[in-house]
Amino acid sequence: LLQTMNQFKQCGLRRLEQLQAIPFLLVDTAYLCKLFLQKFTCTPLKSQDIPRGDTDKPLSVVTGSSFVSHLQQTIADEIIKKPTYFRGSKDDVHDWLEKLDQRFKMVKWSDEQKLQYISIHLQDDAQRWWTQASSVIKTWSSFTEAV
Repeated sequence: LLQTMNQFKQCGLRRLEQLQAIPFLLVDTAYLCKLFLQKFTCTPLKSQDIPRGDTDKPLSVVTGSSFVSHLQQTIADEIIKKPTYFRGSKDDVHDWLEKLDQRFKMVKWSDEQKLQYISIHLQDDAQRWWTQASSVIKTWSSFTEAV
C-alpha cells in the first residue's frame, strides 16, 4: 500500500484521484501495477510551471481523468491479449463469468463490446458451442443465461 501511495504521489495525483483509482488495483494488484508502470508516463511540466529553486528535480503531473482512462486502456488491452478462458463443462462457469464481469466493469465496456470480444475467451467445447449459438444470441444477458 505504501508503494502504491508513493507512486500516486510521484505522479501528482490528488487524494480524490487516488481514491478513485483504488478499485482498479484490487484485482491482481501486482500484475496491474506492473502493467501500469510499463505503460504509464506522466506528462512533463513546462519550464515556466517549475517552481524556482527546484529546477534540478524532475517534476511531472497527471490529471485524474488521464490516469483512469490510461489504466482502463491498459486493462482493456490485457483483456484482449490475455483472455480469461472458459473451455466448457470442466470449468466453473460462475467463477469464470464473475472474473470476466469484474474485468469488463473495470474498463466500462458496454454489453455490445462484451459480446463482441467473448469469442476470444472461449476454447474447446465452449468455442464449438459459441460457433453454433452466436447466430441466435444477440445480447450479453442472453449469453450469460445460455452459458
